[in-house]
Amino acid sequence: MRPLTCLLCAIFVISPVALLAAEPIFVPVKIDGPPHDPANHSFWYGPFSECCSVADFDGDGDLDIAAGRNWYEAPDWKKHKDFRDGAETNGPETDDNSEFTMDVNRDGKPDVVSSGWMRMKGAFWYENPGKTGAKWKATRIHAAQNMEGVIHGDVDGDGDQDILCNHWAPYAGQEMTWIEHIDKAPWLVEHRVGTDGEQHGNGLGDVNGDGRCDIVTPTGWYEGPAKPTAGKWTFHADYTFHRIGEPGRYIPASHPILVHDVDEDGLNDLIIGASHEYGLAWLKQSVTDGKRSFKQIWIEKDFGQFHTIALGDLNGDGKADLVSGKRLFAHHGRDATCYEPLFAFWYDLQGGKFERHVLSYNHLPWYPDQKNHNPPPTGAVAVGMKMNIADMNKDGHNDVIIAGKSGLYVFYYEGSTPRDRGEPRLSPEDTYPSWIPWHK
Repeated sequence: MRPLTCLLCAIFVISPVALLAAEPIFVPVKIDGPPHDPANHSFWYGPFSECCSVADFDGDGDLDIAAGRNWYEAPDWKKHKDFRDGAETNGPETDDNSEFTMDVNRDGKPDVVSSGWMRMKGAFWYENPGKTGAKWKATRIHAAQNMEGVIHGDVDGDGDQDILCNHWAPYAGQEMTWIEHIDKAPWLVEHRVGTDGEQHGNGLGDVNGDGRCDIVTPTGWYEGPAKPTAGKWTFHADYTFHRIGEPGRYIPASHPILVHDVDEDGLNDLIIGASHEYGLAWLKQSVTDGKRSFKQIWIEKDFGQFHTIALGDLNGDGKADLVSGKRLFAHHGRDATCYEPLFAFWYDLQGGKFERHVLSYNHLPWYPDQKNHNPPPTGAVAVGMKMNIADMNKDGHNDVIIAGKSGLYVFYYEGSTPRDRGEPRLSPEDTYPSWIPWHK
């Protein structure tokens, strides 16, 4: 971890070339957060859901937000408590490792799919009843002893969304599992593909360019067959996401792992965060004489806990940008980077240069010899286990929606630099009793 002073230099020293480019401005609005009530074991650092999902839940045309057991009605973010089961608190944690929206029963209303490892031990879908105040019915879709999360994508190529499950480590009886979305009840059907790659983090995308969806893991990838529901998924151990300076030594990956052509050479690469250690990397794909290989290239080495990552166009250039950041007190404060500053970054990929931009940066309430008695910081934004990128206010620009132990935030796009500063926020200097004019 580089010293804070060095980081601030990196943020605020602007080159002449940078001055020529407009910088998007994102302003955070806090939607909700945990109360600071130590007597009742509730602090600014949790418990609070570390995941959120975005959809028009009430059908009024506005994008709403769900985060764990609560959903927030746009545009004023009216809170609807305990609309579903699951996502219970467990000490400082919330049993909501990931969530997203999809219309599971095809009734035109967005439902929520969520997973958890503590009490839930698997994944459920929650049926949107179509009216506020009614409980959303829960249906189990997957059982697991060590459930990390669920993501969605078109696994079978039929045009709708399926589900990929992730288990954080091998366990007897568990396998890499995807869930097919069908057009009649029970709506979702499990398929198992093998035990290879059963590690923390996975993702979906076309690795070999054959037009089919593949499954990527931290230690290799499954090649999608012509018939995903019945064919053999072949595992290719072409890479291992490894620790900084220790090639071949696996470390837990982000959820999801992203499949994207970073350098625009026609071959899809992988983008992977170190979920519980230092580092953010991309794996450049090459094919020579028919042999496929991947080179791990570090984007960040001085920051850690990139537990989730997402792609979306933030600067309006029509190309995908990368968004990620640091979880707050992962593993209850036992991870290597836990007591280092919180951050939320976005990156302009630039063909593999990954130019870093800061959404948020804040301290944590601990310094050496202070006995952990520092007050809670203001506006400390923690990137949890699932984020979203969407145009929340219909202005034609994407915003960033982040949930973490410290609360739920929307980073609204508010134009770009340079821009009019507006009226000064301070009172005129001559209104201060102590003011002495220093110029004529």
